Order: sequence, then structure tokens, then C-alpha cells
Amino acid sequence: MKTSIALIASLATASAFAPTATLPSSRTSSTLSATRRESIEQLFGSTAAATAALVLTSAAQPAAAATTKAEEAEFNELIEVLKARSEENSEANKNYAMRANKLAKQDFDDVKTRRPKLIIVSTTKGNKILTKEEFSTYNMDGKIDTVYGTRMKQGGGEMKDYNDITYVLKE
Repeated sequence: MKTSIALIASLATASAFAPTATLPSSRTSSTLSATRRESIEQLFGSTAAATAALVLTSAAQPAAAATTKAEEAEFNELIEVLKARSEENSEANKNYAMRANKLAKQDFDDVKTRRPKLIIVSTTKGNKILTKEEFSTYNMDGKIDTVYGTRMKQGGGEMKDYNDITYVLKE
């Protein structure tokens, strides 16, 4: 029972030891490297289970190579489709590139929405720039204090200036 569990476990871990990319012709041997053998022996402890795992892993390598070739063929097919689409649209792309009004409003409709919203926050080490999302996360966690500046009243005395806002990050 224990040996069958070890064999099943070796099947599950065989993909971890299988190569992910095509290897040069000098390393296409079905034998495993010494580091793979050592890691499998450490995983299973006994040499009998490790030997079974090595045999199963060695047998699994050609299947991984077939999968890699199938993925490579699919990738090449995608590239061919993209090249064909590019050739079809080449005249339209040339005309678009040669247009007279390159700074037209239609090309920059979303310029205000593309800009990231950044907020400057004071820290003990200096100022730090945070995105709007980071700022809201820190603010919800209670790590940001809002400090308002002061200004002089016309008749004398000080009052809060709600236009002068400083955010302070608590450390």
C-alpha cells in the first residue's frame, strides 16, 4: 500500500521535474540529471521508491515533449494569423500613420482618464507618492492622519485652512 502511494505521488510530482522548454540536442537524453535524482530520493526516502519514481519520471519526459511541440505548433499558428491580419490592414495602417492631423482630439479622448491619480503623503523619512487605491487602503486601515493648515483671520487670530491639507502616514 505504501509503495503504491509513493508511485502515485511520483506521478503527481513528475510534471515538476519535466522540462518546460525544448532542450538542445545535447541534453535530450532520457536519463535524469544528478540534482533531479537527489531531489526525488529526498522526497521518497527509500531507494526502491526513488528508483520507481525515476523510471516513471523518465517515461514522462517524452509526453512532456509532445505537449511542448503541440503548444509550439499552436503558437506558430497564432503568429501566422497575426501576420495575415497585419498584411490585410497594412494599407489602412499606412494611411493612418500619414494623416495630416496627428494631434486630433479623437486620438486623445481619454487623456484625463488615463492619468493615474497620485496623492502625496508625508512620512517620517520624507514625502511618499501613493496611488488613489493605495491611499484608500491606508486610509481604511487608519494609517493616515489628515492635518489642516492654519491661516490668519481678518480681525486677528487663527483658523483652520481647509484648502491646506497635509496627509501624514503613521509608521
